[in-house]
Amino acid sequence: MNNAQSPLLEIVASFENLLNAFKESSKGKKNRSGYQKFIFNYGEKLKGIELEIKQTGNYKWSGYREFFVHDPKKRLVMAAPFRDRIVHTAIHRVVFPIIDPRLGARTYACRFGMGNRNAVLRLKEQLLVMNKNRYCIKLDVQKYFDSIPHTVLCENFLKELPDKSLDDLIHDLVGSHDGYALKGKGIPIGNLTSQLFANFYLSSIDKLACEKLGISHSVDHKESEAHYMRYMDDMVILTRDKSLAFEVAMALVKHAKENLELIIPPRKIMVLGSDPIPFLGFFLSEDDKYRPLRRNERKFVKKLKRATLKGKEFSLKAQMIQSYESWQNLDMNMKKV
Repeated sequence: MNNAQSPLLEIVASFENLLNAFKESSKGKKNRSGYQKFIFNYGEKLKGIELEIKQTGNYKWSGYREFFVHDPKKRLVMAAPFRDRIVHTAIHRVVFPIIDPRLGARTYACRFGMGNRNAVLRLKEQLLVMNKNRYCIKLDVQKYFDSIPHTVLCENFLKELPDKSLDDLIHDLVGSHDGYALKGKGIPIGNLTSQLFANFYLSSIDKLACEKLGISHSVDHKESEAHYMRYMDDMVILTRDKSLAFEVAMALVKHAKENLELIIPPRKIMVLGSDPIPFLGFFLSEDDKYRPLRRNERKFVKKLKRATLKGKEFSLKAQMIQSYESWQNLDMNMKKV
């Protein structure tokens, strides 16, 4: 099959792609009941998925298992069954390479070579460049995943794809959660495809911010006068000019409401000026110092206490401590407060 000429649906539903999606979905899940049930005659089951998608141009999505996590806020996570996760991954394998280059250089969530650690390091680096003479405003969307409208998402996302063969499959995937389908908005936290949809949905805000600040969207230079970056719906605006910072922030709030049907309320507009910036679990400042947010320290202490009460082995607790200390120590050249 020549992928360059084949419709996207054919590529998604190809047995080779589904087999690779199965292998990716199986990582770390081999002790789970979903995997254990699927592994018996898995080749025939993958062939069944292939035929279903190719013959109907669609896929019948199942229900979600729902549970709460605290990371640090209480969030409702919706886990798809193993069979559905294979199809999520099969779709993601094909559309991610198409969408990712369109996201530019300013957003860091769920992207290869980016991620939260690199986002924190990049902001720290930018603060060193701009020093104390800067003005910061942070924005984030109210109940972001719950608020993404299906119609606007599908319209914006599908027009980025080179053909229309995935239209029905993507439309039904976006509306695969019954509760969100009734409201016409909201995508499940926990889906691999939801991460891509959510990251993509704010890309027009990134472009607007860069245009207003006079910086490149496609290349992240170490600007001395202005900077912008985003991690999912957590947006950071940095300028030398206080009035410009407010102008950009208000333009983004307006764009979110009028074009994306999202709300950034006043309580989600954090005016920091030259104060330390809370970002992805750390307080960052321009004097080469940083510290983890207190809530993350408390969270780790509680996790370690729970492990002790459950009688976990010393080696496991040592691994937990080592992992936390590795997360704390962002860079060998950085000094803790």
